[in-house]
Amino acid sequence: MKTALIATLYNEADNLSRWWESICRQTVQPDEMVIVDGGSTDGTWENLQALAVQSRLPVKLEQRRCNIAEGRNRAIVLTNAEIVVVTDAGSFPDANWFGEITRDLWQDETLDVTGGNSLVLAENEFQKFLLEYEGHPTTKASELYPSSRNIAFRRRVWEDVGGYPEWMTLAGEDFLFNHELHLAGKKIRYNPAAVVWWTSRPDPESYYKLLYRNGYGAAEARMAEGYFLRRLAVALIPPLVFFSKYRFRHLKFRYCKNLYSAAGWIAGLLAGRRPPRHWKRIEGILLSPEAQQCRMKWRA
Repeated sequence: MKTALIATLYNEADNLSRWWESICRQTVQPDEMVIVDGGSTDGTWENLQALAVQSRLPVKLEQRRCNIAEGRNRAIVLTNAEIVVVTDAGSFPDANWFGEITRDLWQDETLDVTGGNSLVLAENEFQKFLLEYEGHPTTKASELYPSSRNIAFRRRVWEDVGGYPEWMTLAGEDFLFNHELHLAGKKIRYNPAAVVWWTSRPDPESYYKLLYRNGYGAAEARMAEGYFLRRLAVALIPPLVFFSKYRFRHLKFRYCKNLYSAAGWIAGLLAGRRPPRHWKRIEGILLSPEAQQCRMKWRA
């Protein structure tokens, strides 16, 4: 079976060389790399072209204005690989990552998806604070819903659920994609040895922007309503921030987290895109027509 590593990027000039080096030092290499640039304006595209020329691996590049889901789908269209591995240019995998994230798919023909362990790098004071405050994602969350910075799947699985949901505007496309995989009956396995490190936002302003984007995407996908309703309650009634395990610690930061999450969620509800025709909500999750059909076959 042919394997492909696909990635999307946008304005990653600061991280590109480091990411490229982490891919080149993999002990097991993909058969090809496919990278879609979403329209970078900081020199990323030019640097990427120069790196591709020097690569010993076949590399396919394309630049187009697109969101993350469109970029990922386009990259998969550009390869005919049977095993697709997805990551992001802001992530830095361990040297044995590619071999580990694909190993179980080679060994178990009944397996559809593997997810790895995504760990946070803390390189400045704010990132260290975030890591202390939030910690690493739990194993349970990673096992159930692999991040698309660290996931591998068979091409037919991507086809079965209609690919990543391109209609979503800003974020959350991989979370919805994962839920579709579950409801379509796909077999997912977690491999903690497939480690990818990623850098969190370097300052509060960019972190709050991320929270806003995540809230916007969750509203479009109509997911986690209870979670965001609680954040909205704190945003509207600030004293509620005292009712948490931190109580009197980090009051301003905690309130801002709730405020920006709730603001993004409300904006997504009011101005976000609506799912395309024939998408249906099943067990609280929006499913594409392809995923609905796959689910029916699985349950039959």
